[in-house]
Amino acid sequence: MSTNQFYTEARDIERRWGWRDVVRLALLLTAACALAAAVFAAFHLTLRRSAGRGGSAEAASTPGAAANAEVNLWAIRGALSETCTCSVPCTCNFGEQPSPHSYCYPFYSYHINKGRYGDVSLDGLHFGSADLKNGRTMFIDERADERQREALRIIIARVIERVPADSAEAKAKEIAPRILYAAVRQEYGERSNHLEVQGLGQFAANYILGMDKSQPLVVRNNTTWRIRDAVKAKTTLYRVRAGKDVIDLKDTNSNQGEFEYTDKTDFGAPARWNCGSPGAGGEEARHQGEQMCGH
Repeated sequence: MSTNQFYTEARDIERRWGWRDVVRLALLLTAACALAAAVFAAFHLTLRRSAGRGGSAEAASTPGAAANAEVNLWAIRGALSETCTCSVPCTCNFGEQPSPHSYCYPFYSYHINKGRYGDVSLDGLHFGSADLKNGRTMFIDERADERQREALRIIIARVIERVPADSAEAKAKEIAPRILYAAVRQEYGERSNHLEVQGLGQFAANYILGMDKSQPLVVRNNTTWRIRDAVKAKTTLYRVRAGKDVIDLKDTNSNQGEFEYTDKTDFGAPARWNCGSPGAGGEEARHQGEQMCGH
């Protein structure tokens, strides 16, 4: 073997071993990364399992942890459209007695834009009532299926009958035979609102515009309805027929506003809407429940 051949072969061996070393190093680095990833994944899984069992005592005692875990049984938000027999503005909304009569008979509907009761969707449905001289005629959107109707009866017990949460189911069963299931048409826009409940009645109203003639008058934090802002309106018609009760009026008060309620909302004591009427329970009823119409 010549000297040149010897050095040429030596360089080839050195070159081959150099590549092998690079491959070995790459394999070692890959294995190390895989091991590190496995250790991290196992540690993360352990933490998740611990959290699922309630976590550490320190985590359980973290302020707000219990509140964040609390889920509302039901939640609804949408729009309220209402009218009554009072003149504009309804003095009941300001904590005074009804005017110009000694009674206030409202007709109203809650349109649920977004809502649920547990896993039952309530999106797009309506519920409400006409509270007249001889009592309430409560209604639910006829499109609701049986599970939705059951949920809405409990919500009616809270929102309209205003019973506490622990009495809602019993109240819902009590009022179930009296609920009217009907087609409901509730419309509201920038200038007016309209409600029509098939077999019960309807009203239409125009919003009262302010000085600039472009924006409606708004009352905030009124004393009657649990809505933050009440757009004031004046009816062009208000017609209701429920049993012996018949209303056919116009130029009466109307309110339009947004609501957002859950099963944790405080709706107060049962309210006596049909103020001053003999069918409302007489003098004794004047001193019971929430003071809604000046009594």
